[in-house]
Amino acid sequence: MAPKRLLLVDDDRDVRTWLCEYLTELGYEAHVALDGDHALRSAVALRPDLILLDVFLPKPAFALRFAARYRERVPAERRAPIIAMSASHELPALAQQIGANDALPKPFELGSLARLLGKYLDDPVEAPAAEPAEPAPAEATDLVPQPETGSA
Repeated sequence: MAPKRLLLVDDDRDVRTWLCEYLTELGYEAHVALDGDHALRSAVALRPDLILLDVFLPKPAFALRFAARYRERVPAERRAPIIAMSASHELPALAQQIGANDALPKPFELGSLARLLGKYLDDPVEAPAAEPAEPAPAEATDLVPQPETGSA
């Protein structure tokens, strides 16, 4: 089965890089767009399974225009869910104006993003652990003497 295709639309290069790496680590095929026009061309051509849209590109008007044009160009049955993202307190109202399926306030926990992806992609994924867990110390009962072989 081919990985789910995601379109990440954000004008912040660091956020694009970081999120793209994380999405790839989760097993998704991540594509990026820099602005609303680039996002529209990409959304029509790639037919993503989900769109992560920063609502300030750099102004909400660009995200609003993207969403309106996306609805005009792509039939309802082929439209990807849109998750609006922003650090602004205006995110709930802007997400509603855009017609987003959900909103993700920045900064966010990676687990919150993973849960939203699973919700809309019918493909729940576990967020990778930040650090591998330390192995538990061996207990005396776990230690079994091994015969010496004489080799190193």
